[in-house]
Amino acid sequence: MSAELQSSAHELAAAFAAKQYSACAAMLPALKVRLAQLNLLVPLPSSDVSLLALARDILEIGALTLIYLREDALFSSYLAQLSPFYRLRDMIQPPSSNEKKLIALRLLLLLSHNHIAEFHTELETLEDETETDTYIRYPVMLERWLMEGSYDKVWKATTQRSEVPAEEFALFSDILVDTIRNEIGTCSEKAYASLPLANAKHLLFFSDDADLKDFVKKREWTVVNDRIFFPQQSAEALESDMAMENIIENTLGYARELETIV
Repeated sequence: MSAELQSSAHELAAAFAAKQYSACAAMLPALKVRLAQLNLLVPLPSSDVSLLALARDILEIGALTLIYLREDALFSSYLAQLSPFYRLRDMIQPPSSNEKKLIALRLLLLLSHNHIAEFHTELETLEDETETDTYIRYPVMLERWLMEGSYDKVWKATTQRSEVPAEEFALFSDILVDTIRNEIGTCSEKAYASLPLANAKHLLFFSDDADLKDFVKKREWTVVNDRIFFPQQSAEALESDMAMENIIENTLGYARELETIV
């Protein structure tokens, strides 16, 4: 049975390397049954220590596969199954090359869905690695910048491939960009009576007018004469287009700086 498991694991690894993620997902249920039959799905004193690393590698490929397939709940389930393997890292050899990456991806998943409390709970177990590990540091810095309102830094770190520590992290780019835009949109509603469309396009990191219009419609903002008026403002604000010019001028420098990123 172990020889069959090793052969199937090799097939899974080959499919993953070829980016055949749907094929990988189809292989995983049978592989997990075999792991259970060999008492390898959860590492126990009775488990075959020589095969525990193989079991861990199978589960790690499964977790990475589910990230690519955007099966977030299943990814979290696989990572929970990997947790006891990582607790026994000193016993299971060779060490994992994907452990820190997967933990960081879990943190990024929590951050992208705004599960901040759970993010910090998991972060408490990684205090020694938040600054030293490249993968762990990435979601930690994004969370700090989001809390600071440094959206330009988050935008650059999520949309420029040179800033992303591994390919899998880029898969969260769209979700994080939506988070940034909604945060800026909420702040703009509170701070301004109105914004010119051209300035809003820069501030919200849009390169396409149609995408901006879709965002404006979703937020239920009013557009009059190429200017956005926010819903909580009074009707009189619609008649005083120039009243906010001094405030808007203060945002132009910020918008021009963002042009170099966009």
